[in-house]
Amino acid sequence: MFLAKLYDFQTKHEENLLKKCADHEEIVLSAPTGAGKTVLVCKFIDDYLDENPNTVFLWLCPGAGGLHKQSEDSFKEVTSGIPYGDVYNFITEPDPRGQVFFINWDKINKESNVVLRVGEHKDLMAKVLSCHNNGIDIFMLIDEEHKFKDTANEYIGNIQPKHVLRISATPISKGDHNEIITDDEVIGAGLIATGISINEGVSKAIQDNNKLDDDLLLIDLADKKRKEIQAEYDRRGLKIRPLVLIQFPNGSEDWIERVKRALDDLGYPETSGLVTSWFTGDHPNKPEEIKKMDGQYAFLLFKQAIATGWDCPRAKILVKLREGGTEKFNIQTVGRIRRMPERVHYNCELIDNCYVYTLDSKFNEGLTNSLGDSFYTYQYKRKMTAPTFMLKKECLNGSDRFAVNPQAVVEVVRNRMLEECDLDHNGKLDKAEMTRTKGYVFGTMLKTEAFEGVARTTHDMTKLNTKFSGEHQINNHDDGFIIRDAKRKIASAIGIDEHISNNALRVLFGPIDMQISLLSKKEQEFERSHKIIDGFNLREYNAFLVNNRDRLVEVFSKISEESFADIVETDILVSNWYIPREQYYKQHKKIEATAVMNKNVFVDYGNNILIHPNRTVTELEFERWCETYDPVNCYYKNGDKGDAFFSLVFRKGFRRNNFYPDYIMKTKSGEIWIIEAKGGLSSDGSSNNVDKYAKHKFEALKDYASRYPNVKWGFVRAVGTQLYLSNTVWDENVTNRNVWKPIECFI
Repeated sequence: MFLAKLYDFQTKHEENLLKKCADHEEIVLSAPTGAGKTVLVCKFIDDYLDENPNTVFLWLCPGAGGLHKQSEDSFKEVTSGIPYGDVYNFITEPDPRGQVFFINWDKINKESNVVLRVGEHKDLMAKVLSCHNNGIDIFMLIDEEHKFKDTANEYIGNIQPKHVLRISATPISKGDHNEIITDDEVIGAGLIATGISINEGVSKAIQDNNKLDDDLLLIDLADKKRKEIQAEYDRRGLKIRPLVLIQFPNGSEDWIERVKRALDDLGYPETSGLVTSWFTGDHPNKPEEIKKMDGQYAFLLFKQAIATGWDCPRAKILVKLREGGTEKFNIQTVGRIRRMPERVHYNCELIDNCYVYTLDSKFNEGLTNSLGDSFYTYQYKRKMTAPTFMLKKECLNGSDRFAVNPQAVVEVVRNRMLEECDLDHNGKLDKAEMTRTKGYVFGTMLKTEAFEGVARTTHDMTKLNTKFSGEHQINNHDDGFIIRDAKRKIASAIGIDEHISNNALRVLFGPIDMQISLLSKKEQEFERSHKIIDGFNLREYNAFLVNNRDRLVEVFSKISEESFADIVETDILVSNWYIPREQYYKQHKKIEATAVMNKNVFVDYGNNILIHPNRTVTELEFERWCETYDPVNCYYKNGDKGDAFFSLVFRKGFRRNNFYPDYIMKTKSGEIWIIEAKGGLSSDGSSNNVDKYAKHKFEALKDYASRYPNVKWGFVRAVGTQLYLSNTVWDENVTNRNVWKPIECFI
């Protein structure tokens, strides 16, 4: 029995869900945070079980923030007479029909989690099989599905439920039917704020005082807004204390301490009882005070986890801090502050709106619907009749990341920077010239750019076009998190250890150490002779890295693609490789195979695997070609990562990586071919190969084949339905017939 009362819009959508279950296996319920999704689904379960008592509901919820317990408590509060439990109750329940079981995602999603071990996982699947054998229908609810899409798809593929209902404010999957509750419906019912104010007063505050740390300025503005809202609540006699949420993307300890000091300066020391935190291992002393309308806490510091499924109607202001130079703001987080505390509007913009303060310059809506969501993972077994053959597999014993010669990095980066920016070829870089021709930024001011305005819905936030910009003097200590982020991203672009990358940046651009140097005379001379920008002090150097991070990342990425430096190579492990006994492939979840690819080495490998984007155009054409071309005996689709798959090693700029060619093929004449598939021709006639390391992989496979002459090899590219192969040189131009020739010329 359902004990609560739905709003009219909730009733309409709940009835739609019931109707759609008659015709659709998988449904997506999309509704903004605060729409009452949980209560609506509870009513849906009650009504569905009335008509389908031979059903068990498995309600999968994220464990972060206690959402699974929160959903269970809500279900208990608004229903009566429907038994419920957790995953262990489901495993041990002799007859689970007519019941609801709440399963914590974290218990089945984390490989290292000790709560649901391998044996217990088998017990879960054994119970599922028992339900199928006894004619009990399984209905799966996937709560906050955007967080665990891959795991959800895996379990749906294994459990094979009769129906699936995915639930999220920002779904990333497509169902057979999408039931969408709009923001306007929920706003009209008075459940969520009428508007989302972004960065109110920030641009003026930055203009008034450029010396302030921009991100900490947001906390000051948020506190002023909190006091305004509190005064209006008090004037109306409402016992509500507005809560300010302060979000850290990564939770750097230094950054957290700086924010706590800033709050202390505003009059809110930790001893005041007004500030609390929600981090791993650091939860509020009185968690019940967060949800209470007049709870004692005024500020809550948190990381990402609380952004999902967390309910606190008095939360009114969100400050999202940066821990890097530029970041994307995840709009899902705004849902935490949109709920109206009393589920009514007050006809007062100040308290009917919610408030966001962030210097992020991009908003990420989190909606990435694609065909890729239509594939589930299935296990395939090797045919008993599949031919056996052995290849020598090569893989790195560890990583070359630390093995590069630091001076070689300096040389390569220096040459690239001079090639890009030294227009007068004097071996030095001119700041004015770099600014004029390449857009580089110099000085000691850190640049800031962000949005401001009022949006009615979260989707409208992505349409804001009012931007403001500001700048503040860099502080080498306080802005350390931004400086470190820039250095990390530059090192990642070039693919080497951060310490080695930082050394190259210092040598090329950094200030000369005029004090007692820890460097030897030889090292000092090397630095002086390789410096390409003279005269930076430490603040100018750090500001240069931060303001020009994206430009330097682009340059360093090209180096990784096009240049080699000497490295101390780690060992390559060589082993005998055979086709695995079993392997997982993704197949379309709604399209049954109409044909089995008989020449594939696995049993029942069907053509519902051969669907874009599960396979690239060239892969699709190659597998079809193998199936229909008489000289081919069999073929195997290799995995792209893991010990079970065939690999060799290829070179990048400053390190090597394992390379997993796409196919192993055997002809009827006994030849073994290693094939790598690459993009062919785009509609405008240019290459649509997207692998920037294709040439390096080509040379690596060519070298491998020279050492194992019994192996044939080639890179193939599709143009229309014709495959072209090369095993002499790599050329991006697939129309070059001196290089790329029809595959039939080789096989």
